[in-house]
Amino acid sequence: MSWDKSIKESVKWYDNMEVEKYEYTVGPAGEEFFKGLKQGKIIGCKCSKCGKIYIPARAYCENCFAKIDNYVEIKKEEAYVDSYTIIYKDDEGRQLDKPIYIAMIRFPNTVGGLLCYAEGNVRVGGKAKITSFDWPLRVIVE
Repeated sequence: MSWDKSIKESVKWYDNMEVEKYEYTVGPAGEEFFKGLKQGKIIGCKCSKCGKIYIPARAYCENCFAKIDNYVEIKKEEAYVDSYTIIYKDDEGRQLDKPIYIAMIRFPNTVGGLLCYAEGNVRVGGKAKITSFDWPLRVIVE
């Protein structure tokens, strides 16, 4: 384990981070989001100051920095594919039997989105139907 500073004062880490030794929480907003998933719902939050709706729910508004504790259910049937990528190899470079599609789905009039496993006719703008609320979500694109 070592730290290295260059002339520009940027710091680089040359060892494994000990992330497995720590327990991370999702926070109150994240808990609301994941509770919603267990009930088959997409939970976002709405800023009472500027009105922006965020997905997934978060504690503070990125626009006006107001604290947010107003959770709202998002119309999941309005999800659409914003972008996607196709994975052909596993993390060790072996060819997969079948490519995996990962899509960023978004919802109209909201900020943010969710990464999901996607199947079907995956394309930008395609309507995404959530087929599994286990994390990560799974969608089929019509």
